[in-house]
Amino acid sequence: MFRQLKYNLKTSIFEIDNLPNYLDEALSGITLPTDKYNNILLAVTEAVNNAIIHGNKNDISKEIELEFIITDDFIKIIVTDEGEGFDLQSVPDPTLPENLLSEHGRGIFIIKHFVDELKVEKSPKGSSLVLKIKLKH
Repeated sequence: MFRQLKYNLKTSIFEIDNLPNYLDEALSGITLPTDKYNNILLAVTEAVNNAIIHGNKNDISKEIELEFIITDDFIKIIVTDEGEGFDLQSVPDPTLPENLLSEHGRGIFIIKHFVDELKVEKSPKGSSLVLKIKLKH
């Protein structure tokens, strides 16, 4: 099986409400345990939220591309914004005492917890956060 879906999202927090529908369409015909589905949805939500706030800096004139690539073995989710990107290694650990009260930094931490692979790539449009989740272990 191979399936690829793309969605163009506005830079708006209201787009978060549509994410379950997009994920359901992407995973159509695939049965996942509820906790696995919820973990994927949470990771996608954090990635899109990151694109809205940090990538596009809440600029409503900018767009976000959400892409799902599904095979028998994995789901790859690519969230592309119009920002400059960032270095994953430079994101502070939110569990360290000096970061506990910080308002930022938890999204990437959450995403890392629920995906098998995470990377940042430059793209012609800006930068992409690429999440890969194995469907079979």
